[in-house]
Amino acid sequence: MADEPENQDKGPENEPEAKNEPQGKERGDEPKNDDQAEELSAERTAREAAEREAARLRRSNAAQKGTDIEAIRSEIRSEFAAQLVRAEVRAAAAGRLRDPADALALVDADALVGKNGMPDPAAVSAALDALIKAKPYLAASQEGTAPTWGDVGAGERDTAEPEPASPYERLRRVKRSN
Repeated sequence: MADEPENQDKGPENEPEAKNEPQGKERGDEPKNDDQAEELSAERTAREAAEREAARLRRSNAAQKGTDIEAIRSEIRSEFAAQLVRAEVRAAAAGRLRDPADALALVDADALVGKNGMPDPAAVSAALDALIKAKPYLAASQEGTAPTWGDVGAGERDTAEPEPASPYERLRRVKRSN
């Protein structure tokens, strides 16, 4: 096979373009002057080059897919470890902080992973202690009850006088209090 070119590739970029695609005047993009003809030619050349590059990248990507199983496994392990650390932080912060989501936002989760890739409970506890020490307002209330807001003047009162029956009675009460 001496008369065949050596670097002939069987990829899609070397295939002739589809025969059913209309050319020139039939496509409706006939240039009106020389400048437009040069622009159109440059655009077509650029498009063809981009299509060849895309085909090359598709082939390259297809050749590399699924070959690095160990990298995929390590990526899955790291994602799983990150999820475990977040769950551990939430569980540990549940009784110690008002909102356990604050711990996720304010604690460095990467520092809480042990040597084996699993969450280190001692490191989680130490991180939460440091967070509570630095920001005590995040700590859960000591009484274990909801925070009291005090009397805001709403609602029924035991010491309140009954509502006056008429507007005249209301005026009499006001006059008596002055």
